[in-house]
This record gives sequence, structure tokens and C-alpha cells, in this order.
Amino acid sequence: MRKITFLFVLQSCFLFSVSNVYSESEAEKWFNSGSSVISASKTSSGDDVRLQIEMSIPINTIVVWGVDQMIIGADEKTFGTSLSTLSNTTLFTLEIKDPPEAVFFLTFSDNEIVTTHMFDTIREDGTIKFDNPITCQSSFSKISDSEYDFVYRCNPELDPRNDWYMEVGMFTSFKSEMVEYKQIESSENKYVNLTTERNSTAKAKVVLSDETMERVGDFLFLQSSLTLPMDGLIKSILYRRVYDISKMKTIKKFKFLKAFEQEPLLEGEMVPINCEAIGRNPPPIQVKRDRKGINSSETIYNLKDNTNVWSISYVTLLRASKEIEGNYSCVVEMDGETFISPQKIEVNLKPRLRWDLTKILKSKQNQTRVRVVVEGAKGVVLNCRNNKWSRNRYLPMSTEKRTKISEWSERLETEYTWKRKNIDQDEFNSSLHSPFLSCIAEDKNGNLAFEHTF
Repeated sequence: MRKITFLFVLQSCFLFSVSNVYSESEAEKWFNSGSSVISASKTSSGDDVRLQIEMSIPINTIVVWGVDQMIIGADEKTFGTSLSTLSNTTLFTLEIKDPPEAVFFLTFSDNEIVTTHMFDTIREDGTIKFDNPITCQSSFSKISDSEYDFVYRCNPELDPRNDWYMEVGMFTSFKSEMVEYKQIESSENKYVNLTTERNSTAKAKVVLSDETMERVGDFLFLQSSLTLPMDGLIKSILYRRVYDISKMKTIKKFKFLKAFEQEPLLEGEMVPINCEAIGRNPPPIQVKRDRKGINSSETIYNLKDNTNVWSISYVTLLRASKEIEGNYSCVVEMDGETFISPQKIEVNLKPRLRWDLTKILKSKQNQTRVRVVVEGAKGVVLNCRNNKWSRNRYLPMSTEKRTKISEWSERLETEYTWKRKNIDQDEFNSSLHSPFLSCIAEDKNGNLAFEHTF
């Protein structure tokens, strides 16, 4: 499964849109998110799952699905997405097998607000309706060259007693070659000060020190976000907007965004390769493998786009196999020069640990039963060493279960039981006596070594 952190930052144009020209007269200008969710549903049949979301969306709104690290168009039959137009709304459908770790639905308004609807993929089947659909607006004020105000207001109004929260972060490089996202903490420090206000509106003020402005030079973008936790199939709604506040706005200056580390892949899976750059009029990006272009027959989906502030190139390879292993690069050609992202993206096939399914099943005073779940090619094996409770080189597994994932891969679930002697409850120390495993999962494509404390 892909890392859930991808959802929080998602270093992609799809989680931010940027305004890069401001004036004092724009201080009170409000930007509307434009779209609102009417209903959502989940229907399961065996391993097949259908997710649907009905939206009220203005003309020219861009919509996509996010499945783990993959961005999928809203009407891509090959990927299981489709849409149908109703009387005043649009119904979007995603059909998948064995719900992945993360599924979300993104809308991009022409007012520069991106809205993310996060699904609860493990929730029971059912339908949720929004009798009073939520809409939110965002505003931005430049108080001075180092002080900025951000505000969100919504309909229905925000209730300060609820669990919603507002955050502000920075996309910057601190004079390095790559751009990274850094969350701004509310605690005061000598570099940046953030204060927030919870009322019927969400407000935040950021004050940057002279030292910070000097360090970032002419490359600094601030992002404001508002998260509304929900109780249902849609577990949260997230609004985001990003602003270029660079002191000097150098034309054509751009930098690559730091790519997410590629998780181990199983044979037969689709492989997302994501390249992104932010700046001012960044040129198109090419995705290359070992410095060579990718044959179109190897891909199943290719999304490229450019605006005056960002550039993306998303390539999804049809099927993970030994033939597609290698180093992938993000390449830009501009004014006779070639720029290559210093961070390569490695694609490798080998087993992987399912952290979300690996857990304690039952624990008593002197006995603990745990489950470890790995996925790999057919015939994957798992060997785990015990901690100091036993001198055995490897633990004997009490149960083993194999589940087919595809014609190439399977899931292996194993259970282990610890029997601890002479440990009184008052003497139990979780840091000393909790089950600890050191394991190796191996299949025909490679091996994965990992350690896990329960």
C-alpha cells in the first residue's frame, strides 16, 4: 500500500493552485471553492467495490480521482472511472478491487481552490446524503512583505466546538535544488510565527522573520488549508490554496518538487511515476527511464499539464514486471539546456509489509498472539526471529493463510504466539516486554527485511 502521507501533502498541482500577483485592493477578495458534495455511496460485491460521489460542480471545474499515489481521470474506463450527468448534478463512479489504503476525489475551481473529499474505504456499505451541502470560500491579505492573513468562511457557518482545523505550510527550497513542504507550527520561533483563530470563520496570521525571507530568497510559497472532519463514508473535506509570496519573482525560475519514495511493487500492479515542478512559467516535464523516453506501449495513462506556476507529468505504467525496473527521472529542456531532477525514482519488485493489517490479535498477562501480513509473488515466504523471550532462531507460526491478489501475486497472513514466563502484571514494561519481530519476506523477485514492535 502507498504511504498515507501522500494524501496530506500530495506534492502536486492537484493539491494547490497559485496566485502570484497581489495588490492591497485584493485584500478583501473572496475565492469560492465552487463545488459541493450532495451524496456518496459504497457498494461491495466480493472483492469488487463501487464508490460513487454526487457533486454540484460549476462549469470549467476539473475533477479527478486519487487512488493511493495514482491520479485518475473522472471518465477513464480502463481505470474503472465513469460519470453521468443528472438534472443539476454529476454522479462520479470509481470501481476497484480490494479497497486501497486511500481513495479521494479532487475538484479544482477556476477560483483557485482545490477541494479534496476523502473516503473511508473500510467503512461498511451504505449511502450518506448531505441535506445542507457545504461550500467554503478563502481569502488572502498581504499586510506587509513579511506578514500575511488567511481566512476561510463556510456555509453552513463553522462551529468552533467542532473538530475542524486550519493549517499553514511553506513550499520552499532554502537554496537547495528541490522544493519541500514544511508545516508551520503554532509555537513561536525566531523564523516564523503563526497564530490562528477559531470562530464562525477560520483565521490564520503568519509573520516571517527577516532571516527567513533572506534564506528563501526568491522562492517561497505559502499554503493555507481548512480540514472539516466528517462522520460517514466521506471522512473529511479539505480545502487548500497556495500563494507565491517570493520577495523577487524571477521569470522562468522553477524547481522540482521532491518526489515520494516508490513503495515496493507487486508484479501486475499499475506503476505511477509522478513528476512535478513549481515556479513561474515552468516548462513541460518529460518522464524518462535510464535517460531514455518511455515507449507509449508501456503506458496506460499519461497526464501532462502546465500553467504559469506549475508543471506536471504523470505516467502510469500498465503492469509492473522485471522489464520495467530501473531508475526514472524528471527531465526539463529549456533554452537549450537540460535540467534533470536530482532525485531518481526507483521501481523495484519485491514483497511488502502490510503495516495496516499487522497487529496484536489477543494479549493476556503472559501470552500475546499477533498477526503479520505480507504481500508478494506467488509462493512468498516469511521467516521471523523472536525477541529475547525465546532462543529459537525462527518462530514457528501457529497459522498461515494465503489469499490470491492477482494471477501473479498473493497475500500471506501468519500468526505467532508468545508465551512469557514469570512476568507479573506490576512488572510488565511495554518497552521491554512487547513482542518484537525481525523478519525477512522473500519471493521470486526479491526480499524485504523489516523489524516490527507491537
